[in-house]
Amino acid sequence: MDISTFVGLLIAFGALIGGYVIDGGRVASLVLLSPFVIVFGGTLGAVVISYGIPDTARALKALFASYSRKNRPDPEGLIQKICSMADLCRSEGLLELQTFLSDPELETGNYLLLKEGMILATDTKNVDSMQETMEADIRSYTLSRQMEIDVFEGAGGFSPTLGIIGTVMGLVQVLSNISDAEHLAQAIAVAFIATLYGVVFANLLYLPAANHLKSCLKR
Repeated sequence: MDISTFVGLLIAFGALIGGYVIDGGRVASLVLLSPFVIVFGGTLGAVVISYGIPDTARALKALFASYSRKNRPDPEGLIQKICSMADLCRSEGLLELQTFLSDPELETGNYLLLKEGMILATDTKNVDSMQETMEADIRSYTLSRQMEIDVFEGAGGFSPTLGIIGTVMGLVQVLSNISDAEHLAQAIAVAFIATLYGVVFANLLYLPAANHLKSCLKR
């Protein structure tokens, strides 16, 4: 996790919890297992139904990979590598690009398209065909990354709804024991924790994750 994400989460959750405590609230009253299971489990199930297990797993993998240092974009390094290749081609010829293909750095996500372009440049004589192939690969790559973004945006849409469902379920349980007036107010307060979880998870976890992947795609 990079410093920006850590600081953002710290500020967001710190503000929510701090504001709650300032008004005399107890943090322990916000930590309940059953609303968490309903909201998180229900959201996960809805996402799997919508996008399937492979796409959901790939989205989670992409999110964790986006915080890895080796997967972060390095525009300056990419420019230097392309300039080195251009100098080599001018002095030694286009086929000398093959000497770069064994570079392990080209196997990382940031350089895969560059490597494919190098292979096409040495094997393909038709420039138009090479351009069409590269553009098709870029579109395919973009669509794949967009699917990962859609998974988290979908989770951000499902989560508040599952929170409301959890609250309704809690209220049903409360009303079924309405004769116990002594604990009625406390039970109603507990029922609304599910709505809180749904909104917080959506706006502080799922949607920011989608926006983070969007920014990575743009870079």
